[in-house]
Amino acid sequence: MRAGRDALRLTDLLEAAGLFCGPVPPPVAQRAGARTTPRVPYAVELALRDADPRVRQRVLDPLGRDQGAPRTGRPVPLFLPELTAGPRSAGRPGPRRLAPEARQVDETTCGAAVLAVLRLAGDPAAALALARDPRGARHAFAALQRQIHARARRVWPRRLGTPPWGAAREARFGSVRYTHRVVGRHEPSEGSRAVLRAAVVAAAAGVPVPLYTGGDLGHGATTAVPRHVVLLTAVRDTSAGPIATLYEPSSGAMHALPVDALRGPGGAPGAQASRGRALGGWPHVVWAVLPREEDRSGSAWGHEHDTL
Repeated sequence: MRAGRDALRLTDLLEAAGLFCGPVPPPVAQRAGARTTPRVPYAVELALRDADPRVRQRVLDPLGRDQGAPRTGRPVPLFLPELTAGPRSAGRPGPRRLAPEARQVDETTCGAAVLAVLRLAGDPAAALALARDPRGARHAFAALQRQIHARARRVWPRRLGTPPWGAAREARFGSVRYTHRVVGRHEPSEGSRAVLRAAVVAAAAGVPVPLYTGGDLGHGATTAVPRHVVLLTAVRDTSAGPIATLYEPSSGAMHALPVDALRGPGGAPGAQASRGRALGGWPHVVWAVLPREEDRSGSAWGHEHDTL
């Protein structure tokens, strides 16, 4: 079977069978009480009072959304905040620097890295805890990935990464909870168009959306399943049309590309290359983890904060 628009994906079959489909949740941002900007606790503000402005900004805005979008085809690193002296700087306490990029810890934790960044973006207290970890932000971010990965996969084989249903169960952005929907067909059905439209609307309103990416049978049987996870962090209107910003965990970078590029392959070679890098090297969006409701339990996550 040749590669391209006619090549089959597993998610095409799932959609045709009506599996992992269903109505798309209404936009969270349109509901009374939904918060798309996390509330900053006083204790966090107090802890950051004397911090380096760059570190403070990254704790309060881990995705860098207040700094604008990267340029299309020009990814920028997503740095972790760090407020403690690292192992090489013992005896030098206090605000210090931005740590290395927010990268996935191994080939199985792209989904966990996305969920970790999503969690930090929605909870300034969790972002502060990571920045203050005495082991350093890199170690803390790796530990958080492993914790989330273990919970999200449960009996799912570790080598297969994080399944979409597990990601939906673990995903939190402040008080917002998530569900998941399959995205099928290269010429998307109305259902798949609705899923992608819901993802774009949510990101434009300030609620990030994890997206699974993959290949098709034209690229080999093992590529026709969900293979990677990225985070749609924002959508901004520009003179050239809406631009999506995505966090890609294998590179630890933020990428920008036209929103239309999320709907299918094609375009000029340069645009295809940018799309491939933004989606972790894969040509298709095949699954979306969509915001569905607020957690009314009184806890930001429905369970205690992770120990970093």
